[in-house]
Amino acid sequence: MRRLPLLLVLLLSPGMLPAATAPAKSATAAATPAATTVGGTEAINGTVAGVLIAALGEQFGGRPVSIMLDRVDVQPASIRDRSVTGEGRARIEGDEDWIGFRFSTVYDTTFNSAAYPDITLGGVTSDERDVPNDTALVRELDDRVVEGLGKEFANQAVRLQLDRITTVEAGSRYLRINASGIADFGAGGTSPAQIEALYDRRGKTWLRVNYELGPGAGMQQLGALAGG
Repeated sequence: MRRLPLLLVLLLSPGMLPAATAPAKSATAAATPAATTVGGTEAINGTVAGVLIAALGEQFGGRPVSIMLDRVDVQPASIRDRSVTGEGRARIEGDEDWIGFRFSTVYDTTFNSAAYPDITLGGVTSDERDVPNDTALVRELDDRVVEGLGKEFANQAVRLQLDRITTVEAGSRYLRINASGIADFGAGGTSPAQIEALYDRRGKTWLRVNYELGPGAGMQQLGALAGG
């Protein structure tokens, strides 16, 4: 179970946040009353908010992130652990637009710590709307994922065959692109593929590009996105 470095979690604890991420403190208070009815506590909400800020900041190329938690559900996973799921909104570098997300993680009651969260963007806020796919952006996204797969699999030749592509406008600045299809490795065979990406139209840069091969493999993040 992947965990964020302890030092990073401590630096993101309420009261110790740098100004750019200070709204995370309000994120804990913003959890809806429903969180309490399913066993949520301020300690769990605060710890989960901290790892979400750290994970989103990492996935957005080190950019400052603030969040608001709208729903937190806590269920027993074992004597020691709790399964935590919920919904929230993220704001990047103090921008006016919020990006909705869903998350899941495991909270350790003994050490008051949370595992690296699984975060899915979109499908939460009401200001999202479907827009036509941008052919140039889809081609650029395809190239990025193919390059990443080639590096991951020892420079094997790979080709993507995407049969479902959707583009959603998140606020006025961001485009969320989801795609699915087949990754073709030639003699190496094929695998189902899913892609999840977030594009900043104002900065003309990719903030997040994740892909998943095969059922249940889990999303992998392409690195080095900070430069666009």
